[in-house]
Amino acid sequence: MKILWIISFPLPEVSHLAGVEKNAFGGWVGTMLHRLAKVEGFSFYVAMKSPVDKIIYEEINGIHYYLIPQSKEDRFDVYQNDCEEILQRVLPDILHSEGTEGAFTQRFFKTWRGKNSVSLQGILNGYEPYEYGNLPVADMLFSFHFREMLIAMVLMSNKFLFFKKRMKKERETISLANNIIGRTTWDRSHAYAINPRATYHHCHHILRDTFYKTVWSVEEKEEHSIFVGNAAVPRKGAHFLLYAVAQLKEEFPNIRLYIAGEKPKKRHKWDWKRVVGYTAYINYLIDKLEIEKHIHFTGVLQAEELAERMVKCHLFVLPSVIENSPTTLSEAMIMGVPSISSFVGGVQDMAVDGEEVLFYRDNDPAMLAYQIKRLFDDDVLAKKLSVNARKRALHDHDPQMNVDRMVHIYSGIIQDEKTIIEGK
Repeated sequence: MKILWIISFPLPEVSHLAGVEKNAFGGWVGTMLHRLAKVEGFSFYVAMKSPVDKIIYEEINGIHYYLIPQSKEDRFDVYQNDCEEILQRVLPDILHSEGTEGAFTQRFFKTWRGKNSVSLQGILNGYEPYEYGNLPVADMLFSFHFREMLIAMVLMSNKFLFFKKRMKKERETISLANNIIGRTTWDRSHAYAINPRATYHHCHHILRDTFYKTVWSVEEKEEHSIFVGNAAVPRKGAHFLLYAVAQLKEEFPNIRLYIAGEKPKKRHKWDWKRVVGYTAYINYLIDKLEIEKHIHFTGVLQAEELAERMVKCHLFVLPSVIENSPTTLSEAMIMGVPSISSFVGGVQDMAVDGEEVLFYRDNDPAMLAYQIKRLFDDDVLAKKLSVNARKRALHDHDPQMNVDRMVHIYSGIIQDEKTIIEGK
């Protein structure tokens, strides 16, 4: 059985062929792919949108990789003739997409007339109402502070000029999907809203190997330290966590927040993101709340670096205002890092409040601060969450169970075309 995967970025194994750094995100994609490639009777081909001038082919460990030039007109798309050439070369039994967010995916699904499946990651059409991260953009736009006005204008421009366009392509992709693979009630609901005819399949991600081997210890934690995995866009909610840190700094003067990503003030002085947009807003808040000495940007972290940094912290926080099934929370849970999460999107399906994580309302920094204080003050509670979360995550992300599940899904698609198409 030949499966053609389409992915919106070069996988680490072939990133050198595209002349780019290894992508620190989407690690579950390669992990699942490598395990599936060992299953007898399956052949896997991977087409990746890449910054290259022509199609590049490489076979590594039995997996066939194709780097496809991204369009000069739309960096989220590829050219039609390249799309057709890849499909003709492979002639897959199933076209499978990891994610729905790009025009690249829509082009392949629109061109291919055979069997298909799409694995949901985020869903832009579900994220749209939360894209501003509950920031008071209207108030900022009419603020007397010019800096706030500029930040608001950039946020609004990004949403209406770029985000909305990608949403349309995503709706078309999901509408063309015969089979949808997801993990949560939230993604199933939003997929159903767009395409009620598709058959929905449930399958968890397989995490990167290092997270299964690394385990948090209450005795070795860095006291009063917090890790957050993303502060790049408003919907990740890092601004609420900054307010929580500001509230707690008097009671816990050694509180430290580690943020994965580059320090905004390290950007070149002519970089517009240093002046406007969400990065500038994070800078602005850090100065306004007088918490710069408590904030540490780690730079971009690869898997081993991420695991090492996260497991040293007292706790992990997911402050997003919307998520599907956030990988960083899964990684924290499987390492047993005590975790606090906003109660949003698909997170409700990942853990039990008070037993495996502590939940709070996403736009309530006071409640977030209190949940952080609870873990700072109570090692017994932290250890309980650690043990229970790790047990839950080891089950949900069991590699063999999820490989078997994907094989079952693919086999079902091949064997029962009528059932799949009609969604019965």
